[in-house]
Amino acid sequence: MKSKHFFVPVLDVAGLIPFSVKLNHDIKEDLVLQSKSEKELEKFIRMLDNSFRETAWYMGFDVIGEKFYERFMFDKGGFFEVMMEHPAAMVGHFTSMKRAEKFASALRKALSKVLPKTTAAKLFIEDIKASSAEEYELKVEKWSKIKEI
Repeated sequence: MKSKHFFVPVLDVAGLIPFSVKLNHDIKEDLVLQSKSEKELEKFIRMLDNSFRETAWYMGFDVIGEKFYERFMFDKGGFFEVMMEHPAAMVGHFTSMKRAEKFASALRKALSKVLPKTTAAKLFIEDIKASSAEEYELKVEKWSKIKEI
């Protein structure tokens, strides 16, 4: 089956993204951290808007398995979800590879403005690429190989 799902996944294991938040399980502290994190995310989304040359409209948040996801929709199709709790994760979803690649480029540009100028940040940014669902499909052959390990 041909895929119509193209995406740009990002996982910040190193904790480089400024809106990544490590919760301490102290309600008062966590609220302060989350508020600061939300302000950083807002600034980042405006930078992403400028790089992508499209507005990201806030759709709200969702809670799935104790994780909070902030979601944004783009003018010309596609959406972007952000999980801010460490390790921060972001995924842009699109119906064409061309838009996914354009978004990956914009994401790299926006992140280069907010991340520290370190080798780790540079490698992190360079690793951001558009992918298709077909690349990650678990087919019988792959499953058999994995099962043998």
